Amino acid sequence: MDIDLLQVENALQELGGIASCLEMANLLRQQYTATQYSEVDLAVRCIVYSHCPQHPQEYRGKPIFEAVDAWNYRFWKPAKQYSDRYVQALYRKKLVASWGCCMVTGAKVQCKASHIKPRHQCKDQTEKANVFNGLLLNPILDVLFDKGLISFDDHGQILFSSKLDADEIQRLGLSPTLKVQTIRNGHRAYLQYHRTQVFLGVSGSAEPTSVKNALI
Repeated sequence: MDIDLLQVENALQELGGIASCLEMANLLRQQYTATQYSEVDLAVRCIVYSHCPQHPQEYRGKPIFEAVDAWNYRFWKPAKQYSDRYVQALYRKKLVASWGCCMVTGAKVQCKASHIKPRHQCKDQTEKANVFNGLLLNPILDVLFDKGLISFDDHGQILFSSKLDADEIQRLGLSPTLKVQTIRNGHRAYLQYHRTQVFLGVSGSAEPTSVKNALI
């Protein structure tokens, strides 16, 4: 497809300045009568994800695009039960399309799609595939986050568990200044869940985990 950002922005203006991906795809579809709607829809979403990762308030300072969840994809039906492998693949694809690199360090190599609310604790497959229930992290941060040895506050600032001493933090190449570079409103409820249910804080209810065991 040869749809570009300018066409999407023009479609947006024609729709009054606020529009969903679906509405813009419907409008642009009229210009591509020989093309399947799904191809137009996918092209629009690729552009949206590249220029406005998943949040309606923060593209050039104006409320523009909807927060798109998994069920808006043409191949996703909430009532259908998909395999865990399919859901995880879709989830990772959405995170990579939205952010493209580690959301803390900016590294692009071997990033992991890390659930904020653990997959086994999600209420359904839609929550498992929710792009806001995830952070794209480098392997070290991914393991520490998954084990509850680090978390992030509502502004993205890193939090270290009391199970990690200062020497271990330094050996891991980490710093208290690290933070998630872009936090969306949709992330905050999940981050709160992680801090209260997963994070091994000073007086957390989770069982203590040694650094050595946590990294295995």
